[in-house]
Amino acid sequence: MSLKLHGISMSTCSKRVGIILHEKRIPFTLVPVDFASGQHKSPEHLKIQPFGQVPILEDDGFFLFESRAISKYLATKYAALGTPGLVPDFKDLKAAAKFEQASSVESFDFEAVASPILVDGFFAKFKNPAHIPDQAFINKQAETLEGKLDGYERILTKQKYLAGDNITVVDLFHLPHATLLPAVLGKDLLDNEKRPHVAKWWKELQARPSWAAVKDGVNSTERYD
Repeated sequence: MSLKLHGISMSTCSKRVGIILHEKRIPFTLVPVDFASGQHKSPEHLKIQPFGQVPILEDDGFFLFESRAISKYLATKYAALGTPGLVPDFKDLKAAAKFEQASSVESFDFEAVASPILVDGFFAKFKNPAHIPDQAFINKQAETLEGKLDGYERILTKQKYLAGDNITVVDLFHLPHATLLPAVLGKDLLDNEKRPHVAKWWKELQARPSWAAVKDGVNSTERYD
């Protein structure tokens, strides 16, 4: 087993994959990609990631990009390792359908709303220190996100996790971006007494050792004790 993760230690998308690598206890090597020098736009990089982004998984000559696709691949290929059931048995049609439903919820009801908040209120400052966030836009997005989280509360009132009563990669996908939201909004929308089931779910996710392993940066891990 010789996995390589081409990425940036502090990249939220690299962290998303890092969480799954640690959940499954898969040894891996981080191969840093130097954005400052433009390495991500080099012909060599564009051959394996046509959009010039990170992360990219290299698995014995097989290359895969997009953090969610990588995570699902790892959880499927290494199903017998580490945390069980991070993806369902896709032969179980109903379990697979619930998983795909939860995947859509994370992508379109959380990420699609939360990401613009972070782009304008957090990430833009790294490209342009003089950037002034559009507070009216951020407030509107936050209001929309509150409504989406009300939907999460209705789901989590009936079950422990988004796809059912077992944790999956979909739950874990929230960690890299949701943990940054308080820095922009001044409060943690996911930890709110109005939504006790969301708050319980969120606290449990943040307490996982896999998040502790990557929250300050993804690093190569050669072995697990």
